[in-house]
Amino acid sequence: MHNTTTSKYFLATEEKLKRFVVEALEKSGVARGYAEVVADVLVEADLRGIESHGVARLISYYVGRIRSGHLNPSPNYRIVRETKTSIVYDADNGLGHPVSKMTMEAVIAKAEEYGSAFGAVRNSNHYGIAGYYAMMALPHDMIGMSSTNSVKYAAATFGREVTLGTNPFAFAVPAGNEPAFVLDFATTTVPKGKLEVYKRKHKELEPGWAIDSHGDMTEDPDEALQGALLPLGGFGTEGGGHKGYGLGLLADIFCGVLSGGLFGPTLPFADETKEGAISHWFGAFRIDGFRDVAAFKEDMDVELRYYKESAVTRGAQRIMTAGEPEILKAAYNRQYGVPVHEKVWEGLNILADQLNIPFDLAK
Repeated sequence: MHNTTTSKYFLATEEKLKRFVVEALEKSGVARGYAEVVADVLVEADLRGIESHGVARLISYYVGRIRSGHLNPSPNYRIVRETKTSIVYDADNGLGHPVSKMTMEAVIAKAEEYGSAFGAVRNSNHYGIAGYYAMMALPHDMIGMSSTNSVKYAAATFGREVTLGTNPFAFAVPAGNEPAFVLDFATTTVPKGKLEVYKRKHKELEPGWAIDSHGDMTEDPDEALQGALLPLGGFGTEGGGHKGYGLGLLADIFCGVLSGGLFGPTLPFADETKEGAISHWFGAFRIDGFRDVAAFKEDMDVELRYYKESAVTRGAQRIMTAGEPEILKAAYNRQYGVPVHEKVWEGLNILADQLNIPFDLAK
């Protein structure tokens, strides 16, 4: 067990975590190939330090919803609209990860031929970290994009009613010798899962993350979970909250309205159960449609180093660019073990007993 100042973590290996997720989902009726995609996405999140979207989601959100009959373990993923440069899938209320991966693969294949392409998925569920799908474009010398809407957790600027999801965007841009630029961000101050993480750790929230049910700012995760997240930028407009609100609404338009899925008024709240409520959006375009790829990557290295080599503020050690902290964290966790919070570890152990599968995760 690994101790921090606030919580205890068990250390697992990447391979054992993936195997456990696959076995748990297979026992729940998910085809092995689909289960392997889910495992890859969830463990990648934990490796990269995004524990709000890691194996913690397996227990209640994936297996729990399958067992309660609210998530289809064996969906018929089908194409409902397609052109040379676009594709739309219906996920049949299945897991969001497999259909999202196959949609992004189709988008990349179309972009290989036509220069750029876009895709969307409707009637889906949570798909993990947005950056996973954007990064799929990197080996193809393309810039990748991904977004998803979500059940409603957040308030609009100057609102106290929950109307928006966390609605992330992700962009992945290849470089040469520098790590790829991977910008993956919620359009709320933090993802809702981070409130759950802070609740597990008995930690107070940072000021400006959330409001309570009366519309007042709160640092209590329990009150925040009964209230609403704030848009990126925080309360009101002085810190730019209207920009986060606009981005969140844009994500809902790209994902829900454009795909023909649920959006805005028809999306469920966090405590509601509505099947197939989530929609996703993907894009990719070839760099060589604009310029020579090698020259682009050389200039990307110059661009990224310019910021990283600029002067740091007092007390800071270094400047990094988007995606670099996650790359460093993933490398560390692969070597020393993937940290799993003690409460998540306990939940996985209980799940193993319920499903009669081995529980052997320790590094």
